[in-house]
Amino acid sequence: MSTTPLTAAQRRYRRNRATSTVGAFGAIMTSSTPVAMGFLVIPGAEHFGVTTGQFLIYFTLFLLTSAVMFGFTGRLIGRVGVRVVLIVGGLISSFAWIAMAFAPNIYVYYVLAFIMGIGAAGNNLLPANTLVTGWHVHKRRGTVLGIVATGGAFGGMVIGFVFPSVMAAGGFVGGAIGIGIMVFICSVLTGIFLVKNPPRPGEEHADEVVASATKHERKAAIKGFGFTVVLLAIASFLFALEGGFSTVQAAVYTSFGNDLATAGLMISFYSLCGIIAKPLLGFMHDKMGMKALFVALVILYILGLPALALSMQLGLNLTFPILVIAAISLSVPTVILPLVAVNAAGRERFPIIYGFMLTGSFAGTGIGVPLWGVVFDLTGSFSFAMYAGGVGGLIGLALAFYGLRRGLRYRQSINETVTTGIVLDEGEVTPVH
Repeated sequence: MSTTPLTAAQRRYRRNRATSTVGAFGAIMTSSTPVAMGFLVIPGAEHFGVTTGQFLIYFTLFLLTSAVMFGFTGRLIGRVGVRVVLIVGGLISSFAWIAMAFAPNIYVYYVLAFIMGIGAAGNNLLPANTLVTGWHVHKRRGTVLGIVATGGAFGGMVIGFVFPSVMAAGGFVGGAIGIGIMVFICSVLTGIFLVKNPPRPGEEHADEVVASATKHERKAAIKGFGFTVVLLAIASFLFALEGGFSTVQAAVYTSFGNDLATAGLMISFYSLCGIIAKPLLGFMHDKMGMKALFVALVILYILGLPALALSMQLGLNLTFPILVIAAISLSVPTVILPLVAVNAAGRERFPIIYGFMLTGSFAGTGIGVPLWGVVFDLTGSFSFAMYAGGVGGLIGLALAFYGLRRGLRYRQSINETVTTGIVLDEGEVTPVH
């Protein structure tokens, strides 16, 4: 271990990296708000005097708006930095939620949901993962990202414990205000007091030299990655169709005969499992070869949501153990996909590439969540949706695997230095250190 004293610049770098990592954790906590939105469904429909399906139109509007905005937001981060995007996105989204709490009718609520979706594109996953991949340029990047990604599970666990009381005390209005306050604390305050922009190319500790300061240079930087982006975006879309389970899980649990208190306990347990699952997936990324990692993920997807559907039909005896596996498999999009993106395309391209992936992800969720409801309406059960989601996840894994290989091979073909990334198997592309 080196005993050389740290310089002032090194101490400042480490301090900024540490606070920005905590800020990224807070931003990812914001991504758990759809769990809280699940508590608003029945009270919201009653509040506005509409059907559940009509109320949930706002959810699709919010997600599809964010999906459209992600490409622009990724480019905006490259221009103005991640900190400004996180703060402004958080302000837009939190104030939209406060206004939504007092919307006079469902149509105003829809308009405000559109505005909230614009803000949401810049206040959670994209800025958070940009911070982690920008500040952590070492071989333990995956482990760090996995730890930071537990912010979503931690937020979901807190919501599972707190929101039943919030809803009981304040109803729909109190719940909507609660979401707005959570967004403000986790995105705006963390952005102001904790987050610093990662080093840019050419600066000390920047890991790559992809110059992308101008529009022309940004276009040149992503040239050759088009098909990789398409593959990863489709994979994200498929994962999101299955991930609709996380949003509607309260309804899923009660549909199998569990009471609301038990459903809240299962939500919190699922979120607690996610806190363990995300660092585990990050560690697997750092230590396993590409093929071994994806084989393990395939097994997790087979034993995850489909097995959970079967166990819940048989009772609760096996449900909680399988819920652990389901939590790991459903954490793959949060942890593995951003790591796939940064390995396939490089850190400086990451905001743009990952922005397109989140477009696929949010579009998939916006379409998928109503589909879960349609399946329940047609069959009286969520089981078919859980089985189909598992199949979609397996196809998504295959596309992500192929997209990662294409990206790595193209980076090698243009002699681009890869300073960190997944451990590759023998015969695959070898990173240059």
